[in-house]
Amino acid sequence: MNSLRHDTLALRLPPESPASRRRQVAGLALEDSQVERFNTVLAHIDPNAPRISADQVVTLARWLQDLPRERAVAILSERLARVERLRRMLNDGDWEVDAELRERSRMLISYLQQVDDLIPDDQPLVGHLDDALLVELAWPAFREETLDYGDYCRFLSERRPRGSAYERRLAWENACLAEAALLQQRRDVRARSYAAPAPLPLHFRVS
Repeated sequence: MNSLRHDTLALRLPPESPASRRRQVAGLALEDSQVERFNTVLAHIDPNAPRISADQVVTLARWLQDLPRERAVAILSERLARVERLRRMLNDGDWEVDAELRERSRMLISYLQQVDDLIPDDQPLVGHLDDALLVELAWPAFREETLDYGDYCRFLSERRPRGSAYERRLAWENACLAEAALLQQRRDVRARSYAAPAPLPLHFRVS
């Protein structure tokens, strides 16, 4: 059910169309300099992320406008909610974030705080499309860390470990190791149950 819901909120960059040169989004023209700036920020956050073109953004904007409004808003909101989780992680004294990831996070958040970016935020519906698209394309740089942090928060909520931040983090890491060991044990048991049985010993001979 969760995977189905995630698919309904998919935000996929459309393929590049060399024959099309559309630039108008909600009556506004996307300038080359603005698109290049977006691509520069994206490349600094995640060098493996794809570059975008003005035509792709226009195609995506028109697709979004054709959706039922409730679904379109949900698609944008899901990406912006990821950034709020990222903020909480950065501000959580229990969770240490390395300097490189913190800088990438700062660049992402800084872009989203700008009102007059690739698509001005005051444009109805599509105003946050470029923000959501930046989050979507750059998210591989943050996915693993935020998943770990989310698991840590659930651990705190369910187990309520005592002690210092270091001791709470250590308790979570030990719980993860124990869970991984249990999972491996179950896999080993299943593998043995499907293995070919050993031949039975021969206790008598037929002559």
